[in-house]
Amino acid sequence: MVRSTDPMFATMKEGLSSKWRFSSGVLVVLVGLALGRDLIANGRPLYCRVKGETFFPGLRSIWRDPAFPYGHPELDSIQRHFLWRVYPYEAAVFAPIPFSPGELPTSPDTTVRQARPGARHPVSSPRVFRHWLGTDAQGYDVAAGLVGGARVALLTGSLAMCLAFAAGVLLGALAGYWGDDRLRVRRGVLLATGLALPLALFYVGAVQPWLPASSGVWWRSAAGIGAASAVLGVALLAGRALCRWPFFSVEVAVPLDLLIMRLAETFMAVPGLVAIVAFAALLREQTQTLWALVALIGLFSWPGVALFVRAEMLRVREMDYIASARSLGLPERRILLRHSLPNALQPAYTVFALGVASAILLEASLSFLGYGDQHLAGATWGSLLQNARTSPHLWWVSLPPGLAICLTVMALHLIGERLSARGRAR
Repeated sequence: MVRSTDPMFATMKEGLSSKWRFSSGVLVVLVGLALGRDLIANGRPLYCRVKGETFFPGLRSIWRDPAFPYGHPELDSIQRHFLWRVYPYEAAVFAPIPFSPGELPTSPDTTVRQARPGARHPVSSPRVFRHWLGTDAQGYDVAAGLVGGARVALLTGSLAMCLAFAAGVLLGALAGYWGDDRLRVRRGVLLATGLALPLALFYVGAVQPWLPASSGVWWRSAAGIGAASAVLGVALLAGRALCRWPFFSVEVAVPLDLLIMRLAETFMAVPGLVAIVAFAALLREQTQTLWALVALIGLFSWPGVALFVRAEMLRVREMDYIASARSLGLPERRILLRHSLPNALQPAYTVFALGVASAILLEASLSFLGYGDQHLAGATWGSLLQNARTSPHLWWVSLPPGLAICLTVMALHLIGERLSARGRAR
């Protein structure tokens, strides 16, 4: 293999390597902050000793609700009045940032508003607690919000794009592989399924009033999907029964590509930000707003993935090895899943990385506008920027979250460019 000695080529290669190192470093830091949030920023001690007994309140909050009682009268009293930084422990170890994301200290602890970076937290305790990046006008610790915002950003971006990726790959692969004339279905099955589809969509919402009020978004979604699947299953059985008559047993072509592309164009014609803001305004008082935002962002992000996968699948399905697989009598499902789809996913990885960046930016925008999860006030990058809007002179409130958003989005875009370059090299 001949290596290029062109200085320009060497400079470009070095530039790509430095960009990759930068983006990878930012992503590693983001994941580290997200996973280690309770170890880095926590208003409860990671370890404490009370009346000869050892407890781990900060670590306990990782796997259990922090409000869950400890079964110890002294510790339950500390938690009830939130005296974690005030109580005179026999021994205690606090996190580097001794404040939880979105925490507003209450009496006898003190809320410090507009504290400058490095300011000492005024609390009657032999220990020294500092606000390393200061506080905003409401008293939220900026450093704790920065760490908590990393988890919210990573969770929102990755989950939303996982939903969009799954739906986009499925629909794009079906549209590209089967086209408009390759998928043939009996008339009875097609008729029964087509008639049952509106009924299935109706039952997605019809089952909601029957669920307990405490059910979360995911349980409600699962119940709706289960009801729709049951309706479609019954319709499929009815369609097979109709196929006993000759007229309904005739196979007809399903224009799958046309239907899926029209559906994608419908979603793309709706301004995603406007639609999400409208839905978020209706859901802002709910307790599971963040999960609803994740579902909404994923719902309006799948068409981009589907278009890229469809375009690549149209190319892959005409290749010689696919024709050879068909000539050998391999089932279409195996050809699609094992031979076609893996070779059509490369562009989707690039869209995934760029989509995560867009989802993070969208969640921050919604929080900044006041349409984010109201229960995460002071614990997301967008909510910190919203608080900074009322106090523009507090530069330490707006600079850290703004810089975090900028670096994260830039790193994900560089990763997307790297994946795109690798795809072109193939």
